[in-house]
Amino acid sequence: MEECSWKLAQEAFKNQLHFVELKANHTISSYLLDIQAYANYFEKLGLQPQELSADHVQSYLEDISMHKANASILRTVSTLNHFHLFIDIHFKLQHNPTLTLTKVKKIKRLPVVLKDSDIASLLETHDQVLDSFNLAMIDVLYSCGLRVTELVELSFNQVFLEEGYLRILGKGDKERIIPIAPITKDNLQRYIEGSRLTWLKGKSNFIFLKPNSKQITRQYVYNMLKSKGIEAGIKGPISPHKLRHSFATALLNGGADLRTVQELLGHSDISTTQIYTHLDHKRLHDAYDQFHPLKKK
Repeated sequence: MEECSWKLAQEAFKNQLHFVELKANHTISSYLLDIQAYANYFEKLGLQPQELSADHVQSYLEDISMHKANASILRTVSTLNHFHLFIDIHFKLQHNPTLTLTKVKKIKRLPVVLKDSDIASLLETHDQVLDSFNLAMIDVLYSCGLRVTELVELSFNQVFLEEGYLRILGKGDKERIIPIAPITKDNLQRYIEGSRLTWLKGKSNFIFLKPNSKQITRQYVYNMLKSKGIEAGIKGPISPHKLRHSFATALLNGGADLRTVQELLGHSDISTTQIYTHLDHKRLHDAYDQFHPLKKK
């Protein structure tokens, strides 16, 4: 058995993700944040990786479940499985405490969407030079259904304004083509030829640059949406994923079939897209209650 401190384990795991598995930078960051929190928890208890039992790991998961969503717990479990499998082989530990964990059940929650009036308000609160930049981001997020990382990484070789579409490389390097609405094209072009050109220092292939000429970050987008939501008088928090949910729901409500929505969202499995049918069923029930003659009687 080789020496395996938390510091050594984390460094080795980072190198594995970066140089061997060739994970994307944002994926590596997510893994390492989960492992850092995990390491901090057990370092305070004076326990090293090879000293952990399944009960220790289960206790940790139960502890963080008090303040984390089900999806975050599932992601953490996946990360810990990956981490322990790797260090077990790398450090020849012959000890993996995640093998006998109690399986965490996935809870399917209906996606929260914005009302059409909220979307309209959000897109109408932009009248300054800086806001043409924010408007372009919000419009692309909503009208194209992008994930926040896809927006952050969007580059000129993915944008075809003349032809009216985006070529997006999503999760698992899955490519998809997304049409751009004429108004979205106008908003994007106005930003590119206006404030972006003014802010640009040197060269950059990324579409969205901050006023300091640096690439936007995920956190910047979250903060911007929060600010714009308050400015538009929208109740409740706004997130990039809520705009993505709203995009999918608007398509279904407009009559799009599930396969088309799946393709536009970049879901590899249609079962992921099917969660939106629950919202569509509600719309159908509402219409039935309102218009069916027998229901009225």
